[in-house]
Parts: sequence; C-alpha cells; structure tokens
Amino acid sequence: MASVQPQRLDPRVIRTQRLLKNALFDLLEEHNYEQVTVQDIADRATVKRATFYLHYNDKQDLANQCIADLLAELSESIRSSTEDPMQFDFHSGKPHPIFIRMFKHVSQNFRQYQALLVQNRIAAFTAGLLDVLHNFISAGINMTEPDDSNLSARREVVIKYVESAFLELIIWWVENQMPYSEEEMAEMLMNLSILGPYRVRPFEKLNQIKNNPDGP
Repeated sequence: MASVQPQRLDPRVIRTQRLLKNALFDLLEEHNYEQVTVQDIADRATVKRATFYLHYNDKQDLANQCIADLLAELSESIRSSTEDPMQFDFHSGKPHPIFIRMFKHVSQNFRQYQALLVQNRIAAFTAGLLDVLHNFISAGINMTEPDDSNLSARREVVIKYVESAFLELIIWWVENQMPYSEEEMAEMLMNLSILGPYRVRPFEKLNQIKNNPDGP
C-alpha cells in the first residue's frame, strides 16, 4: 500500500498568510488590538478584503494562528534534545542552554512579544505563554526534585510561583527593551530559581553579625 504523502501548501498561500501576519503586527505597533480591522490588515498587506477571508474567518482567527505559531516555536526551543538535565550542574552559576534558548526566542521575536504582551496584553497569548512555562517548569522540577520533602512548599504552589515569576520577568525584559543579554537573563533567572534573591539568606547574615559584631 502506497504511503500518503503530506500535502504541500501552495507557496502563494504561504506568502499571503505571511503578509497578513506581518500586517497584523505592523498595525499592533501603531494601534490597540481593538482598533485594528480586517480592512486595515488587508490594506497593509496589500491584498483584497476577500483574499483575507480565503485564509481566515476574522481578525481573531488570524491573531489566534499567530499566537499558536509563536507558542509552538517557543515550546520547541525549550524542549530538551541532546542535553541531559541530570548531567548539568545547576549550582555552577552558569545558565543552562535551555534558559538561553528561551530568551533568544523572545529576542528573535521581539516585535511579536512586544505587541502581544506589552503594547496589547492579549489574554489568549498571556494564557498560552503561561501554559508553556507551566509545562516546562513542571517537567523540570519533577525531574530534578521528585521528592516533595526537598521543596519548600507544596509542589503545585512552587510550580505556580516559579511560572508566574518567569512570565513577569519576560514581560519586564521586553517592556524595558531587553536591557540585559539573553545569557545574562538566563543566568540571573536560573540563580533566582535555585537560590532565591539573596546571595546570603537574611537571617543567616543577621546571625553572622550577631555572632561577630566587631567584624572580621
């Protein structure tokens, strides 16, 4: 029995869809999402309105496809391929390659993240991004810390806490025009995730001062 070959998209279809997606993000740099119309998108893409409807049902359908594409690419970029997490020294202070790839994906798609997370807080994208981060963090914690006794809070609380921190840090990085490099962000995020915000825990520092008030 002959195998069924996957159907290839017509290059003209790919080109038109790319024009429409680019047009949407162009417009989101200038206007709120609610203000953008199908006619605006068609005009910016230099296609007819009828052509738009050959590919998408409405503006939301186009936005949903853009979001799905971006999140699928992010998921692929942070999926462990050759690296064995158990062989990586998470206390070395060096960022894991997966963390670097996550921030590289954001920087390489800066315009899209800025449009969907900062200029317009598109709920579907925020929820989808949080879901990707949840799966990534949950898998990582379950692999590196399978024993709940090693966690400082209940597993679901730890995962929710970390994924929310990841999301807000990505938003901050984009909102502030990426003031630190991908490698620096990956390193800081890893250290914060593993060690918390302090090099020395505050109560330990207080004990050191109390036990040695005159200093070294």
